Amino acid sequence: MESKKRIRIAAQFLFAGLLLLAAVFHLGAALLAGLFSYTILDMTNRRLTYRAPRRGARWLSLGIFILASSFLGGVFWFFVRQTVVTVPSLLADLVPKLAALARHYHVPMPFDNINELREAVLYFTRENVSEITHASGLLTRQFFHVAIGIFVSILCFMSDAPEGPFSSNLYDVLRGEFNERISRFMRSFERMLSAQVTISGINTFLTAIFLVMTGFPHITFLIPATFVLGILPIIGNVLSNTIIVSTGLTLSAKHAILALIFLVAIHKGEYLLNSRIMGASFRIPMWQVLLGILVGEVVLGVPGIVLAPAVLHYIREEMQSIPVEDAA
Repeated sequence: MESKKRIRIAAQFLFAGLLLLAAVFHLGAALLAGLFSYTILDMTNRRLTYRAPRRGARWLSLGIFILASSFLGGVFWFFVRQTVVTVPSLLADLVPKLAALARHYHVPMPFDNINELREAVLYFTRENVSEITHASGLLTRQFFHVAIGIFVSILCFMSDAPEGPFSSNLYDVLRGEFNERISRFMRSFERMLSAQVTISGINTFLTAIFLVMTGFPHITFLIPATFVLGILPIIGNVLSNTIIVSTGLTLSAKHAILALIFLVAIHKGEYLLNSRIMGASFRIPMWQVLLGILVGEVVLGVPGIVLAPAVLHYIREEMQSIPVEDAA
């Protein structure tokens, strides 16, 4: 029994070491893409297994995943195009309003109109061309990592390699314990993904109704941005709310204040719902989630923000599975 406990601890350290390696070698994007892809494939396969043979369900799940990925890729491309078209127009309307408010309240601003902002951006680009070139190289590498992560997840999902019987030797026992760590983490990630998509969907639906009823411009950009950013725990709502209030400011201060009041009210109303959804899925206090997001961002960047709740839930599950004997 003591030997099995030591092997379980070794498997836990091995799994933690893999997560640490992902952080050290900046593989957060590949890890997140692989986890997301495998989770979608596995969830689809589990639902199809009841209606189709096991192998047929697996191939059908792969086909659905490819079609869904193609559709989401098209949506993402549309979102990028809308961003490229909308952001300059939004800034052209927003900058004069901000400059007028700054003059009214005697707040200094580095620019007064869109032309001065353009000049400031060009100056910044010229002064930091080497950093921008380096950042573009990192972006290309991250895209490559995402593609590899998706491809590996598909290969893992479609693999027919049998696990084989687990014997009582060190290798098989360690393999079994390590597989249990992976399964436990995947369950945590699936809970996180389901909870965040549900929360983001509800928030996007209510926000879309408000944007349409109040006549906000650029709703083809604002609605997808609200949903996509909403998948990021906590910080996503802050970003989407900032974009919506800024867009309202291009119309009038009244629209911006109305949007701010609505967003505060809706998020206060959703707080109970979010707590219920997150509580049912994770049972983790909000301060722990915030602290985990902060650490995740420092360690893995944006992927760390998404993965933080799942990692916290996994750690909780591992700790709850370890009995503590009474010293007395």
